[in-house]
Amino acid sequence: MKINVKRLSLLFFFLTQWIFVLAIKPVVISGQASFAKGNQLRFYFYNDLLLKERVLCSTVNVSKEGDFRVEIPTNETVLLTIAYNTTYGSIFIEPEKHYQITLSIDEKYLNRIDAEILGGMIKTYIIPVDTTELNYKINLFDKYLSRFLYQYTSSIYRGMEKHTYDSLIGLLTKKFFVDYEAIDYYSVYVKYSIASIDLLYYHKDKEKLYRKYLDSRYIFYNNIAYMDFFDSFFKNYLYTGTRKIPHQILYENININRDYYKLLDAMGKEPVLVNERIREMVFIKGLGELYELEDEFNRKNILYLLSQMNSVSKFEEHQTMSNNLIKYLTKLRTATKAPDFVLKDVYNSSVSLSDFKGRYLYLHFFSTYCEDCIREMLILKSVHEKYKDSLQIVSIMVDFEQANLYHFVNSHKEFDWTFLHFGGNYSFIDAYSVYGLPLGVLIDSQGKIVSYPAKSPNQGLLKQFFDIFPMLETPKQVDRNRY
Repeated sequence: MKINVKRLSLLFFFLTQWIFVLAIKPVVISGQASFAKGNQLRFYFYNDLLLKERVLCSTVNVSKEGDFRVEIPTNETVLLTIAYNTTYGSIFIEPEKHYQITLSIDEKYLNRIDAEILGGMIKTYIIPVDTTELNYKINLFDKYLSRFLYQYTSSIYRGMEKHTYDSLIGLLTKKFFVDYEAIDYYSVYVKYSIASIDLLYYHKDKEKLYRKYLDSRYIFYNNIAYMDFFDSFFKNYLYTGTRKIPHQILYENININRDYYKLLDAMGKEPVLVNERIREMVFIKGLGELYELEDEFNRKNILYLLSQMNSVSKFEEHQTMSNNLIKYLTKLRTATKAPDFVLKDVYNSSVSLSDFKGRYLYLHFFSTYCEDCIREMLILKSVHEKYKDSLQIVSIMVDFEQANLYHFVNSHKEFDWTFLHFGGNYSFIDAYSVYGLPLGVLIDSQGKIVSYPAKSPNQGLLKQFFDIFPMLETPKQVDRNRY
């Protein structure tokens, strides 16, 4: 019998991979979250540290006593986000470790959808205190670095004398030794945090910085300090133009030829882009930045080039980055499909996006503590009366207490359109990026985004409706001075 050596090799590879995965014990996190008694905590990884979008990895229900225990599978050191409602905190976790933690939060942020914007955060305390533990060491370094930057950033950027700068960095590295050869998470974190200070001082000599920090066979994709340095180092690098990548090269290979290989080859002539991995990452980052310049660069072609990276790159991390970026760039954009939802109304009946197909839809997100949101409803009332045959208004409450919807609707009977509650559906909040209020979304009769965020009712929305429905006269303006 003839043995297929190639097939056996593949089988052996996959078996060893599975054995490796099964052998890794998950990270265990247990502790106290008294503010979340009887409710749920959510845990997120970042999809990648270039884009930094959160991806849900686990949830846990907190006991009535405030206790919780959750297992997080990971085979590398990563930054984990902990969420309660829309307030977030973070902790670095290392494979196979058990963390005993206590979580706390400023209660004034507990019931606000915009908690993160306002600066609300979950504070994480690891028990017992261990001065050799990664979080302790990084937190200690970050506190010292924050004070250092507060005191010296302005002087460093303006260009102090080199001997003065070297002395300052010497003080920092004396307190926090930098091992340039080490590749453990903490050493890399310290090294590239200090690299970001060097970037302030040597911002006009990027080749020097490249040789010191990026000309290496290591790419630390999961180290947030490394990726933050990379992001700052190559910010708008493609658009600002260089000797080897003039604007004309970008224009031709994006707008005219749509040529993935020629654009990458042209980039490779830059001294700081010789490294293939670095070049591909700058390609991804740069196209994401150029996508926002719609008047200069063809968005469809940019998405095509990113899809080429997704299918052609031999680096799995870059395939993931380009795919994530495509999703991000097309999220909630005009003419894209609006995210579906199924939410409850005041009568506890389920209502979905598809229920409104055939009519334009204006989603109006609000909360009882958002006075501007309520004022907008006074204007939306006249819009509803004028356009109700062609336009459906749906107000979605994002108060965390679902009973608030019933009380609000019953005390505001003048608003006689559909009201829904988000029902603790944080996937829905993420899908529509509801992190600040007021917020409106205009959707056409086929369920596609017309504008996000939509113009507010008192800043151009009425005119937009008139442009869409020209057969009707402009609705009467609401006298806002009455309210």
